[in-house]
Amino acid sequence: MTKTPTSIAAWIKSSIADLLLSRIVWLTDERRDLLGTASSRSALVAIVGREHYVERRRKYPMLGGRELDGVLRQELSGMPATVAAVGPAEGNLREVTFFEFRLGAIDRLLPAVWVVPESLLVAATLPQNRVSGVERDGFRYFVASSGVSQPATGNMSSAEVFAVAVGLDATDSVVCLEREAARDRMLRGMRLLPLSSWRRFRLPSATTGSSTRWRPLLQAAGAALLLYLAFASAYLNLTIRSREAELAALGPQVETLLEVQRDVERLSGERHGLVSVLTDRQYTYLIWECVAAAWSKGAAITDVRLVDGLLTIRGSAPSATDVLAAIAALPGASDAKFAAPVRSGAGGGEEFSVSLKLSAESGHG
Repeated sequence: MTKTPTSIAAWIKSSIADLLLSRIVWLTDERRDLLGTASSRSALVAIVGREHYVERRRKYPMLGGRELDGVLRQELSGMPATVAAVGPAEGNLREVTFFEFRLGAIDRLLPAVWVVPESLLVAATLPQNRVSGVERDGFRYFVASSGVSQPATGNMSSAEVFAVAVGLDATDSVVCLEREAARDRMLRGMRLLPLSSWRRFRLPSATTGSSTRWRPLLQAAGAALLLYLAFASAYLNLTIRSREAELAALGPQVETLLEVQRDVERLSGERHGLVSVLTDRQYTYLIWECVAAAWSKGAAITDVRLVDGLLTIRGSAPSATDVLAAIAALPGASDAKFAAPVRSGAGGGEEFSVSLKLSAESGHG
């Protein structure tokens, strides 16, 4: 089958996406790329699972970017493998979060250009003042949109408790994150991180020694990744806007469809009511014809009952047989018969009880 330009473009885009996803690894219980395959290859970005680092925070006087970077370089030079994230200004202070990797974790992460904490990516995707509970591979932790995270413990056993601990409203601050959505969540988090953060996510051990000769290649690969992320973000925004425009254009048609649906429901209700009336109606005109036929034979009627389409007429007449014959001759009566034996009356007449079935064939109703 010949490929169209559209299918070729889609194939190229998919191939580039898979290539980049294979160069982004995520260390949880195992080092895997974002395609889900176990990988020991060199990576552009290594995402560190929350179980592999500890957080600590420190506030610094308001400094310019270069001065703060210089202070952080001095502090990080004497620490184990650690990266830092600078938070927003709070008055005259600025909070810095240090992510110190546990012993042995960095050996499993490298080689990689950038090393990014998982909880920071999740926090970047959360709405403001919200909390997420993350559970995967037997490990559970909580993270707030501010970036604060905490592994689940005996006292910190639910996202609601964590929300209260970090000063958020527990009634509406919990959102769920399932592992199936982790890849999209991580990619979205990387797009949302400020560019200034990425230069702090490079470990000294990842940029010294024999790896120095690869620096131009790695920088080019990093630039390509950022370009791809920017392109994907722009494409997503254009797609959303296009769909919103299409939905807006469909507005009058949707309103027309809703109006037609309401008319159909109304007509359906009317139909149901008419069916009920036709099903349950009683043939009153035919009942009076039966009574009139009995009267024509000199009968005195004492009781007339209609139950489930069966009409019973009781009374007395000079000849009960003549009454039965007159009723049976009516077009709408069927199966006319005496419902009880004919008895002699006190005045010399005959007491009768005639039963018959009513039919719509007479045309009356």
